[in-house]
Amino acid sequence: MRVVFRTTFVATVAAAAVQAGAAEPSAVPLDAVSVEGRRDNDTLQLDGPTAGTATRLGLTPRETPATVNILTQETMQQRGERTFTEALRSVAGVTGGNPPSAPTTLSMRGFTNVLYLYDGVRTSGAGTVNRIEDTWNYERIEVLKGPASVLDGDTAIGGIVNFVTKRPDRAVVSREALLSYGSYGSVRVGVGLGNPFGDIGSYRVDFSHNDGKVGTVARDGEKIDHLTTGVRFDFTPATRLDLTVDYLHDDNQGYFGTPLVPSAFATRPTNVVSAPGGLVLDEEIAHNNYNVLDDDNSSSTYTGHARLTHQLTSEWTLRNDTTVNHAYRSFKNSESAVFVAPGLINRDQTYITHNQNYFFDRFDASQRTSLFGHENRLVVGGEYGKSGFDSARRFSNGSATTLAGLRVTANDPNTGYFNDDPGLSVGGGNRTDTTSDVKDGAAFVEDAFKVTDALTAVLGFRHDHINVGRSIRDLNTATFTAFETNYNTNSHRAGVVYALTPEANFYAQYSNATIPVSTPFLLSASAAPFPLSRGKQFEAGLKQSWLDHRLEGTVAVYKITLDNVLSRDENNPNVTVNNGRQSSHGVELDAAWRVTPELALQGNYAALKAKFDNLIEGGGVSRAGDTPPNVPERVANLFATYRIPGLPSEVFVGVNHTSSMFTDNANTIRINGFTTADAAINYFIRPALLSFRVRNLTDKLYATYGGRATTQVLIAPLRTYEVTARVNF
Repeated sequence: MRVVFRTTFVATVAAAAVQAGAAEPSAVPLDAVSVEGRRDNDTLQLDGPTAGTATRLGLTPRETPATVNILTQETMQQRGERTFTEALRSVAGVTGGNPPSAPTTLSMRGFTNVLYLYDGVRTSGAGTVNRIEDTWNYERIEVLKGPASVLDGDTAIGGIVNFVTKRPDRAVVSREALLSYGSYGSVRVGVGLGNPFGDIGSYRVDFSHNDGKVGTVARDGEKIDHLTTGVRFDFTPATRLDLTVDYLHDDNQGYFGTPLVPSAFATRPTNVVSAPGGLVLDEEIAHNNYNVLDDDNSSSTYTGHARLTHQLTSEWTLRNDTTVNHAYRSFKNSESAVFVAPGLINRDQTYITHNQNYFFDRFDASQRTSLFGHENRLVVGGEYGKSGFDSARRFSNGSATTLAGLRVTANDPNTGYFNDDPGLSVGGGNRTDTTSDVKDGAAFVEDAFKVTDALTAVLGFRHDHINVGRSIRDLNTATFTAFETNYNTNSHRAGVVYALTPEANFYAQYSNATIPVSTPFLLSASAAPFPLSRGKQFEAGLKQSWLDHRLEGTVAVYKITLDNVLSRDENNPNVTVNNGRQSSHGVELDAAWRVTPELALQGNYAALKAKFDNLIEGGGVSRAGDTPPNVPERVANLFATYRIPGLPSEVFVGVNHTSSMFTDNANTIRINGFTTADAAINYFIRPALLSFRVRNLTDKLYATYGGRATTQVLIAPLRTYEVTARVNF
């Protein structure tokens, strides 16, 4: 969407006058200059470039037969989205929470199997390896909806999220800084520097520090330090080398959820949840954190990446990506908090470490040429990834003696410190040391063939060979178990894009994906023989611009099914089988409208129906027809920006509505829906942008996600304030 800025100015040509020998410089009035441009946050980015999230063929989102959402850095700043979770919740149909055991957990299109990429490269599957990160270090976030194993292998049933880091560019000189201070002493700092050097080089360095204090719950917050660096060498117009080294450290406080209590016990009951037996969320204990005082939820991650790009001919381009990654994570917490009469909380203890090393290399060759007189784009390539994952795992055993030792009062808990006594963890499986090695080799091909001027066919195929080896040493039973399994799987997609007009594209696509029946790092010997679960999606939609791109909109309808899910035999519930099935279908709408030069609107709406088609749990109980946990079926967002005429300022308002969701497969405990609003005012004082922001404007108490136990929920922050200054220097 185009925004026109008009200005008249007077230029002083002192230097020219001095060079010409003039006695005194003179001021020369110039004619009005009209500058026409676009603000990133005014559009849906339908015609912009992507970082290979949806395809490696160089297609724009408008040309891609799939739903692709893009959040630019400017958009995230305007909306005040400080972390990944905050940013992604503004995307159509995306919801999630931040349980410390699996930070930044997302739900998309009814599934929580979402794959994360960093600069187009996966570092492993989703889950506990994800971390909370600040958005400052990232140029953009790209989201591809639905199954997409054809691009990046297993795990991507709900979709793919690609976090694109700020990287060097010889054409861009950047010096920027951010300082923010908010409620409860929250501090956020960001610094970014980028510049060319020499004849062929450029560099980029970004650092962010985020010390977030939530305030609603005691000892709840995150502390993140993130350094991203890059050097680029343009050796020739045809050859470029990008080298990056990144470091991330977080030391977050663990809040695993607030337990529900009987209404007879509650002194300030709320309607945050609805549950059988009169269970409620009591505002009286909502501030309590039942985790141990010396809880640990920290990680350190080092990543190095090299990308070599060479244009071999006018038609062929070669590229090789190599990534090495090392991460260490530690979890030492009381995660579960369950109410027991008369007024006590039963807790557990968990201690887990991750020592992970990852190597990845991908080579691809792309061609743009004419085939049978029609434009054709082709990418062929292969990749190899290897991940070593060592983990120490300690769990309290849940015996009456152990529970009594860890129990605290609900109202005034003396949570104490983590108890290292091995006697709390007796029993098989409660004290283990495990090693996991996952190797994945793949070959892939993509092609986009322009059948006619209006019709393009997009095809893709990928073959994966996955090897998983695990060993488990049980310190309690003095046993050692080792096993190995192999998976071979094919993924494909086929889509068409038809240009109804130059600004309106209809598309349809079939795609599929695979996921392990259990996280490979935690795969059990009993689950190893089962084949991968397989998902498939049918999607169709329309992407269109109107009013000279001042109005853009997309609509998508889809259906996803996932088969080969682990379940129980209905005739013998003690036997595990893989005949489970899960599905979802829905519609998603997205729009951006530059109403006037001063007023811009963006919004999205997603409605879906997700269910277990077949799932038998312990005891032979069927969950068929139930909704998977943490999946709201209605989500809507609306964002409005108004530039105040005559003043260098603008006002921003954002509203979110999320419908109810359940914490358990049985759908007995429901987190009720909520509507929240954020607001901000920005004031421009060159070279600074000053912002005052209020989050959760109405101070609403609500929950965003289920906690460690089905009778726990994660409470969202109440109203907070923040002052921010951003400077370009």
